Amino acid sequence: MNREQQLAEALVGLADSLADDVDPVVLLDRLALNCLDLVGADAVGVMIAGVRGELRLMAVTDQRAALMEFFQLQSDEGPCVDCYRKSERIDAPDLGESAHRWPHVAPYAREHGFRAAHALPMRVHHQTVGALNLMLTTPGGLSALDLHLAQALADVTTVALVNWSPHPLRPTDVSSSVQRAVTAKATVDIATGMIAEYGSLSLPDARSALGTWATRSGRRLTEVAHGLVRRTVSLTDVLSDSR
Repeated sequence: MNREQQLAEALVGLADSLADDVDPVVLLDRLALNCLDLVGADAVGVMIAGVRGELRLMAVTDQRAALMEFFQLQSDEGPCVDCYRKSERIDAPDLGESAHRWPHVAPYAREHGFRAAHALPMRVHHQTVGALNLMLTTPGGLSALDLHLAQALADVTTVALVNWSPHPLRPTDVSSSVQRAVTAKATVDIATGMIAEYGSLSLPDARSALGTWATRSGRRLTEVAHGLVRRTVSLTDVLSDSR
């Protein structure tokens, strides 16, 4: 099986995480194993923050990785700790040169055979809820492409984790969600028509103007569409960005 097929299966597996029979523990285990198989890490750990913000180990691929993660928590330092606190990726392509950053963790990692590490934030709506730790037995670190792939897997997993519910979806829940999407599309279509008529634009150009204004104003597309329909958003303002 080539990498593209593995990636497709991984994404399908993460999408299936919203099924009734998959719990969050299985979901995070899948993330760790996918990073092991697809990204090229030699060991992977996943930490998620508790209610009070304290990190907890949720998934690990082997015993050495578990020891490494627990030591970071005990020492209150390391790639995962920094990643969660700063909400940004932390790269350590050579742990032999990282003793000044992590005086306890860097030597400990080397003693257990790790020579490089990357920690990636797990976040939803700009809120970081944990960190994904990728550990390597050789220095140099992962490529930019592999790191982007790992971040994508982490992002998909985090969204699924946040949306997980211990209660199975009822048919009425599914129908209601679908209907909300249909209603939202209808509202966007109405708003697009209003823009087209007011600005003498084609429908594609009107839709583009709506999307551009939503992006620049930092608001959701459907929120802007509702505002136009309810007259709380000005057609002139929306069209000002398209001229």
